[in-house]
Amino acid sequence: MSFLGNKMKTEDIIFWIIICLIVGVALWKLVGSPTDTTALISITLFVAGSEIILWKALFNIDKKTEIGFIKMKNDNTNNRQKTI
Repeated sequence: MSFLGNKMKTEDIIFWIIICLIVGVALWKLVGSPTDTTALISITLFVAGSEIILWKALFNIDKKTEIGFIKMKNDNTNNRQKTI
């Protein structure tokens, strides 16, 4: 997500569009235009889409952290072998 960096990515834009669609369908439902089933299906799809984007961002953060720890572990192992 963009709050972790300064650059706005395509995923961030899609995420905010999905959030706006959720709010839009909810407001549209308040007016009474869509049927209950249509509104429920639309909101469920939009929420699922936003959740997928959030989980993808979290897994990318976790992967970067894991790579950082592996590099640090390798550096520590190399430093110990050089001193022995």
